[in-house]
Amino acid sequence: MSDRTLPPRASLTAVRAAANGDALVDPPRPSALQHRIEAAQYDVARDRVRGLAQLNKLFREGTFPREPLDGPTRGQMVAADVLPLVTPPIARLITTTKPWLGKVFDAEAECGTNLLTPAFVAVCSVLLRDYRGFRPAGDDAFSGFTFRTYAGQGSQDADRRVLKIDYDCPENPPVIRRILDELVQVDDDYYLGKAHFQLTATRWHLLFYFALQRRAPGPRGA
Repeated sequence: MSDRTLPPRASLTAVRAAANGDALVDPPRPSALQHRIEAAQYDVARDRVRGLAQLNKLFREGTFPREPLDGPTRGQMVAADVLPLVTPPIARLITTTKPWLGKVFDAEAECGTNLLTPAFVAVCSVLLRDYRGFRPAGDDAFSGFTFRTYAGQGSQDADRRVLKIDYDCPENPPVIRRILDELVQVDDDYYLGKAHFQLTATRWHLLFYFALQRRAPGPRGA
């Protein structure tokens, strides 16, 4: 990876709003898109190769975000692809605990942070003892693991222009710095992403598919 500078923190107001749901309204996910994602999830559980191929097809149909992402988004883990024997228990753990709540973007600063559950943060505090980046974000969430954003070619989809969500920031733990997310827009206010882990200087392994849903502000003055 090239040398990178630490991005400024995402807006604390936006982080807390995302955690509390203040004056936020979630737009409905398009039914056709929901059907395709759920069908792919069903297949991943029974035929990993087929299900992941369906998700990859949907990802490749996406486009670079039409407008800069700014503010809170709701997150969903769609499918895991860690290792053949490791993926099923990890997928079950993520499904039952839902440790990740979404991301908050700062479009102007080209950076952001993740929203995480208190239980997940407690585990990370043991596993990643030296990390000091977790911050309260409302009553039931913490922010942590900052990232910077920029446009680029897909790591495994070089013919696609994607939004890079890059965790190679000095304040992140070494293992987190090896993660690179890539995001495309698949419908209005709905985005599909790939989370990669860097194995070597030029080799990346796909860890997860995830989705983000933009949260629209409520009525003025709400």
